[in-house]
Amino acid sequence: MKRNLCKKLFTGALIAGALLVSQTAQAQLDEIQKFLESGADNATALTQAYLKPLPTGLATTLNSGWNTKAAATKTLGFSIQVRAAVAQVPTGFQTFDASTLNLQNVNVSGTSSNTISGAKGSGQTISDTGNNFSFQLPGGSGFEYVPTAMIQANVGLIKGTDVTVRYIPETDLGSYGNLSLIGAGLKHNLNQWIPGGKLLPVDLSVMAAFSTIDLNADLNFNGGTDQVVETSTNTFVVNALVGKTLPFVSAYAGVGYQTGSFELNMLGNYDIGGGQTLTDPVSYSDDSQAGVHALAGIQLKIAILRIYAEVTAAEFMTANAGIGIGFRK
Repeated sequence: MKRNLCKKLFTGALIAGALLVSQTAQAQLDEIQKFLESGADNATALTQAYLKPLPTGLATTLNSGWNTKAAATKTLGFSIQVRAAVAQVPTGFQTFDASTLNLQNVNVSGTSSNTISGAKGSGQTISDTGNNFSFQLPGGSGFEYVPTAMIQANVGLIKGTDVTVRYIPETDLGSYGNLSLIGAGLKHNLNQWIPGGKLLPVDLSVMAAFSTIDLNADLNFNGGTDQVVETSTNTFVVNALVGKTLPFVSAYAGVGYQTGSFELNMLGNYDIGGGQTLTDPVSYSDDSQAGVHALAGIQLKIAILRIYAEVTAAEFMTANAGIGIGFRK
């Protein structure tokens, strides 16, 4: 009974976080169909510019929250955690200028447009040279954050090493599509390899981790068949950590390097009028612009209850917080 309740709570927390991502994108997704009127190449360039915050925002959030303290978990120590992260989108990622995108055979009027994380006001006007179509670029969501959520388990191995695993099988989010997540991280204590390291008043360690999250959604644009948008985000992070563990609290800080890539494919057939149909019109990949970063975090222990908080200073400032249960942590 208790096990089923915990499972429902953890799954519910994940879906709630996933819906935050999905709703932010889904609310604006119908607007992207306008881009198709300008042709596949132009639609790809406009979509990539409009979704500019996602590669770095998703990568930064997924690269956060791997740590609970600097020291590795004790041998056979265990915890399970529900964590949520949110990255703040800088001003420079909230707007773009369509006239700089090398669009083909169209005219661009106006000075700037909003990305998905920008303000709600409409942007520049795109029209073709023959006046066959004209449309305004959509406004943003007015939500200048990129959120994610994750469930992860951590277990201590031998020789000052622990492993953290993130795994969510494909989860149906109803009209928002489906989501799956997999990731793994490894941390190793360094004190044992430093002469006199066990006498140091702090714990030193290094860690590395990867994550992959796939989020797909069916589309229902006017006219066409088999319409779906598929996205995949892959991330990698490595950190050097220093911290101190006390009976009821652990604090840590560190520096590291992170990477990430975002891929989007809009598949299916799309009727854009005039007897024209585009097939699989949009496909691109984009790299995260986050690199070197600093982080700091804390873990509070109340019996088996654990409360976590972490902040990462990178291209996007990111906060990660969560709750869980742990033993021998």
